[in-house]
Amino acid sequence: MKSGAKYTHSMIENPGLLAEIRGNPASNFLAGKYNVKISDEDTTLYRSGKKGGLIIPGEEQNTLGQWFTRESAESVVKVRIDSAVKAQWIDPKTGVLTGTSPIVPTYTIKIPKGTTIYEGPVGYQGGHYLGGENCNQIFISEPWKINGVEPLSETPIK
Repeated sequence: MKSGAKYTHSMIENPGLLAEIRGNPASNFLAGKYNVKISDEDTTLYRSGKKGGLIIPGEEQNTLGQWFTRESAESVVKVRIDSAVKAQWIDPKTGVLTGTSPIVPTYTIKIPKGTTIYEGPVGYQGGHYLGGENCNQIFISEPWKINGVEPLSETPIK
């Protein structure tokens, strides 16, 4: 969806299910705007992250997260800016480090037909982590529990 797109959910008018689940994923969409879709065919999505998920035994958990894009990453900088992925996540209330997001490879992931997909524009995360109306992301709740989700490749990012 690009600028001017219509969304069935927003934080103000209809927050939907994502506002109710742990971590409030709706807040990571611009103004909480997103659509819900059940995929009608197998879909290829991408996510960037920590290396080794397909090549280092014991690191398989690195292949999957809950956030994806429809396009493969062009560069680490583009992922950080367009997908608003911070290197470190600090709790604004406590100042405590709550997580890190290394970006080394991009994983190509097969998402099976029938999967619930939440898609909308990337929310601003502060600083130069912009996201925006023309940068879309997809949230899939706990894809590692979905039968048929399959990591296909791990490609280093420039």
